[in-house]
Amino acid sequence: MNIRLQKLVKDAESRLAASEQVLLADLMDSFVCTHEGPLDFDRAELAYLKKLDKEHFYPADAEAVTRAFQRRG
Repeated sequence: MNIRLQKLVKDAESRLAASEQVLLADLMDSFVCTHEGPLDFDRAELAYLKKLDKEHFYPADAEAVTRAFQRRG
């Protein structure tokens, strides 16, 4: 393992609360999942992803999300 990465992990273990360590682990996991290996999309898939990326993002209404989860138990 990279020396700097090892030091950061040791520092996190010794300085961060358990809940913060969980958050850091989640962030690291997300980073690894999105950066491992080469992308393996064909041209049609890449074109579709680029099209989706250009669409406007509409954040979900927090109250509507809460109601949807309440309906599903």
